Amino acid sequence: MEGYTEIRRGGKTALVRGDAAEAIAAALLEGANCTPRESDGRDSLLRFPLGDAHGLIRRYRRGGAMQHVLKDAYLFGNRPRREFDVHRRLEEKGLAVPPLLGVCWQRTGLLLRGAIATQELQGAHLRAWLATSPENQCETLEACGALIRRMHNLHIWHADLQVMNIVITKEGPFLIDFDNARYVSNLSPLLRGRNLLRLRRSFEKRALPVECFNALCAGYGIDALPEWLSRAYHLKGRLSGLLSGNNNNDNE
Repeated sequence: MEGYTEIRRGGKTALVRGDAAEAIAAALLEGANCTPRESDGRDSLLRFPLGDAHGLIRRYRRGGAMQHVLKDAYLFGNRPRREFDVHRRLEEKGLAVPPLLGVCWQRTGLLLRGAIATQELQGAHLRAWLATSPENQCETLEACGALIRRMHNLHIWHADLQVMNIVITKEGPFLIDFDNARYVSNLSPLLRGRNLLRLRRSFEKRALPVECFNALCAGYGIDALPEWLSRAYHLKGRLSGLLSGNNNNDNE
């Protein structure tokens, strides 16, 4: 794969960016120079130095009831590689996503475990940014909406579009965490609406002002989402919360 080097060690396989292959591979495969980084979700994040910047490693962790059974293992397909391919596609198209550093995985029988590495962004997730930036929010929120619209126009459906996966930097907003995201050749208005409702529910759970979400929608280019779709999504969220036993979790 152009720009990436494949490295195999200790039963693990890694694809790492060629210009810093050894440092990234050592961090991904062996945890070299890694320190824990606080995370607001279920993912386990590690941080490691990379030249004048830092890299972040996100190890795959299950949520919901399955976290008590398999924890960090997956039975079907190569989930880390799928995310790598989606993230790489968006990066190549010029979307504002963290620079991709690499990915690794290991198969043990039918089970697969893995991790993905990206460059750390200097900024704050949208929830924290809104709490500390009371003025001039509208322009940035509209930029968030325009960024999501561009992602959709590139035929990518984000499986976990929520306020913690939008990062605001000095350069503008970025989208992160494309685990389970997928390419959809015909990304219908219904799928786009579901993605935005996923995000709206995240705003509601975090008690963020509805005006903020409306500003984001204005940047996306819509005035309102269909009421029937809103009701259906609220019902889905309640059922998901009951099944997972956690009504306050964004990861539905």
